[in-house]
Amino acid sequence: MKKNKIIVFISIIISLLFVELFCSLIIFKKGDYNFKNANMIFSEGKVFRNIDSFFTYEPNQEITAANYYYTGEEFVEVYKYNIKTNNLGLVQENDIYKNLPSILILGDSFTEGQGAVPWIDNFGGKYKDYQIINGGLMGTGFKQFELLEEYLSKYNIQKVFILFIGHDLRRDIFNFSSQQIKCLNDQNKCEGDEIFYGFDYSKKNPKEFLENLREKKSKKIEDQSISFKKIRREIKKYLLNLYVIKLPHDFLRSRFYESKNIKILENFDSIKRLSNKYDKDLFFVHLMTKNEIFFRKKTYESAYAKKFIKKITNNYYECNFDNNLEFFYKYDGHPNSNGYKYLFNCISNIFGKTIIE
Repeated sequence: MKKNKIIVFISIIISLLFVELFCSLIIFKKGDYNFKNANMIFSEGKVFRNIDSFFTYEPNQEITAANYYYTGEEFVEVYKYNIKTNNLGLVQENDIYKNLPSILILGDSFTEGQGAVPWIDNFGGKYKDYQIINGGLMGTGFKQFELLEEYLSKYNIQKVFILFIGHDLRRDIFNFSSQQIKCLNDQNKCEGDEIFYGFDYSKKNPKEFLENLREKKSKKIEDQSISFKKIRREIKKYLLNLYVIKLPHDFLRSRFYESKNIKILENFDSIKRLSNKYDKDLFFVHLMTKNEIFFRKKTYESAYAKKFIKKITNNYYECNFDNNLEFFYKYDGHPNSNGYKYLFNCISNIFGKTIIE
């Protein structure tokens, strides 16, 4: 009897290991990447500014931005591009004026245009008789969209378009820590765990800079005392990254937990307030992500957001990137230049259907 239990236990372990190996090497290999291995580098100096609890870029700047992905063996340049910020610290070439009727496009990094030349500049700053405001800022969600809208409300906003991905539904409000600002202003003050780094491109190779930071961070971790709490946290993080645990965990969480998730409920509240304010002049556009295209299925958050939004308005649209993974970077979840061309055309078509003079 005892021998049979041991055999069953060993069989289960072997089966789970096989499933994990199969998922890691075959099913998810093409679509999977870990954003925590991404390192955003900006030209050293004034990049971001905090405004109360949210942020914008620094106004009237020319900034070089790049992303280097650590594969476990080396840093790979994913993309490198240049942006200009306007008088409001938003990513677009055109300045914004109070006396002109405006279309505000709110969104996250997809709207901002992270990873390539900002796609909204293809409008030339206007559509018909409206000036266009690019309210896209990386890492933001609906709560932060609402704060930015309030900050920009004095600029005669007539229509609002919210471009969103499913993950925006669980995002909280954030701005940059004092250490991140120091690091962006002076690369010598970076400690290696800021995620966003300032860098003087004229002085050294970015990969060498990041490798030095990685070594600095590793030494910092080694010097820290090891506590039971830290060990438990690392074990939990490791286990939740195993597909045999991650997949059922995510499924159960989405079905039985997310409907009570405070961040999601607060983001829904922001959607309702913006809808009450703009009514028929508020439009929602869901943007498919790389992983959704790979799995050929919307995430729970995307489906949940769609269901909620369609209860309060018919102004719901989608841009699915033609379900084409070639529109995205290999080591990043953002669209490449061709992906942003698609997005510009998709939004242009939606404008044509919804903006009537």
